[in-house]
Amino acid sequence: MDRHLVDLPPVVDMNTRTIPKLDESIADYIHTDLTPRWSDLDANQHVNSAKYIDLILESMPISILECHELSNMTIEYRRECGRDNVLKSLTHVLNGGEGGGFVDFDCIECEHSLQLMDGANIVKARTKWKLKFVHSFRNLGQ
Repeated sequence: MDRHLVDLPPVVDMNTRTIPKLDESIADYIHTDLTPRWSDLDANQHVNSAKYIDLILESMPISILECHELSNMTIEYRRECGRDNVLKSLTHVLNGGEGGGFVDFDCIECEHSLQLMDGANIVKARTKWKLKFVHSFRNLGQ
């Protein structure tokens, strides 16, 4: 490790905004009946914390995923999830185009919730998406 980096304090970006509970009445996109796969589990038979990101993104609209890239994510882990749990993934788009027209937005922010089917929260998250470089370059020529 480089000598001059050893004595520096860690960089901690504390996001103090709370992530509100998301329910089906405010969610723009919902994907239900998700079940963890065997490969999603850790040694304790719980879903690996990194796999929660995949499950959260199941409810993201394709139009955002195609034109934007994830630039920031804040996650609050609320409880564990096992292989027998059936889940639902909810996404609420805070800003963006009406009717899925997200391609013209440079930055999109979303709130997410991964829940048991009874509504109990497993994970809450906030994501920020920036326009992919290829799409940004195309927009400059127009």
